[in-house]
Amino acid sequence: MTQIIVFECKKLLRNRLVLFLLLLFSTLNFYRIDSEYRRFTGADPDSHAAIVRTFQVYADVSGEWNNDTIRYVTEEYKKAKANVDAGNFSTEPNQPDTHTGYIFLDMNIFEEIRDEMDTMYHYENAMAALVEKAEENARFYDEKWNPELAAQNRLIAETYRGRKVTAFYDTRGLNAYFKYDFSVLLIMLLMLPMLSPLFAREHEIDMHGLLHLTQHAGRLPLCKLAAGMLAICAVSVLFFTEDFLAFRFLYHIRGLSQPVCTLDGFFYTPLNLSIGAFMLLNAALKTLSLLVLGTVCMALSAAAKKELIPFGISAAVIFLLVVGNAFLEGSVLQILNPVTLFSDKHLFRGFQTVSVFGKPCFRYVLPIAAAVPELLLLTAVTVFVRKRRPR
Repeated sequence: MTQIIVFECKKLLRNRLVLFLLLLFSTLNFYRIDSEYRRFTGADPDSHAAIVRTFQVYADVSGEWNNDTIRYVTEEYKKAKANVDAGNFSTEPNQPDTHTGYIFLDMNIFEEIRDEMDTMYHYENAMAALVEKAEENARFYDEKWNPELAAQNRLIAETYRGRKVTAFYDTRGLNAYFKYDFSVLLIMLLMLPMLSPLFAREHEIDMHGLLHLTQHAGRLPLCKLAAGMLAICAVSVLFFTEDFLAFRFLYHIRGLSQPVCTLDGFFYTPLNLSIGAFMLLNAALKTLSLLVLGTVCMALSAAAKKELIPFGISAAVIFLLVVGNAFLEGSVLQILNPVTLFSDKHLFRGFQTVSVFGKPCFRYVLPIAAAVPELLLLTAVTVFVRKRRPR
């Protein structure tokens, strides 16, 4: 059975069209990431060079908290602001006695770093106050016989207790990385020609009858499904690795051991993970979503006699799920939509719960919990349809 899975997986990935598209899409993916980077740094050569120098400014003040670093940032900001206020500056590039080549950019970047440092330095106190208030609310609702709100406040206290940030790093590249989903679109496009022929081609070339006579005919549908899923995982790993390496190289990403709360918009995230662990979780959830969508394509292939039919229908289904997800926000149907796992940018950003049998449950658990049975159900349907097909 293992040999059949490996054989079918190789057959999928060694297809000439798939290999061509894989190379084309990988190139296109890097070009898109580089375009995002160029948009961030600016098209003008002088502006580009100045923004690139800000990475070194961040690197100089990165690391564990210490008074010297905080004092340095504050003094550099005050010095740059004093020069701007006094009019002691030029609008020409590569200005002397500046870090970035522009005194205005020096002032702005040190102000940005100062504000970020101030927020993260006082993060522990902010969370301690939040926990104290939540515990107070929990006691209040216990006295008022409201167990649901009491449980929710206890969950808040448990989630945010003990949080603190002990270091500072540049998160601009990480913020851009977690907003980037173009590679997921490319994987979905690649899945269509890769998976649509999986079962349908047997009928198209009249091989289905012969395959039913082989020793492993009963296991073949499950083996093909497993091969298709492995191919999706392999392609996902390839693209997500490319994403990480490209962003890390272009944006000089560091500080993967920092907590997720240091990312822009994740101040109140319910996740107590490092950024590196969140990267793995993010990639795993995207892959789970792609597995569900890929299994839809394989199920349609099992029911079709021509590979163009599952190709067209799968493309339409994926398009409707992606576009429709924006109109389903906050509804039960959005939870059932696997696209939510990579398209909902607010899934992990704030403390969002739903009541499940009177107990608070994090909202992000529901689409994950829905995707797993969806995948199992689609797998069972595909095997059933394939075995019931006339020979």
